Amino acid sequence: MAEANGLMIVQRIDDELKYRGETRVNLAKFLGIKPQNISAWSARGTVPAGDICLKIAEYFGVSVEWVLYGEEPGSTKEEHWLISQWKQLSDEQKNNIKLLLNGWESARNQDEKNSSSQA
Repeated sequence: MAEANGLMIVQRIDDELKYRGETRVNLAKFLGIKPQNISAWSARGTVPAGDICLKIAEYFGVSVEWVLYGEEPGSTKEEHWLISQWKQLSDEQKNNIKLLLNGWESARNQDEKNSSSQA
């Protein structure tokens, strides 16, 4: 795994904020710091303190490994994208997707049941 550095961490943060249509101000408020602190990590090349990394991970719903290195242990970029999309859905949209997935699961279980009874 590559060494964590402030510039790359801030780039990841900025990319994720942009993707979500959010700002450093929102993140800083959640973290209990000034927005300028985020800029300082990049300018100085410093890594945020451990407790701040944990809060950043919580804010984005990712692992600390993602914050530090841009990698989720055991997950793909597609999985990270799906999770980020899920978080942006309304409760109604989430329920519709759950219904769809439950229907697919029921159909798959029925197919497996039919296959095993024919064997």
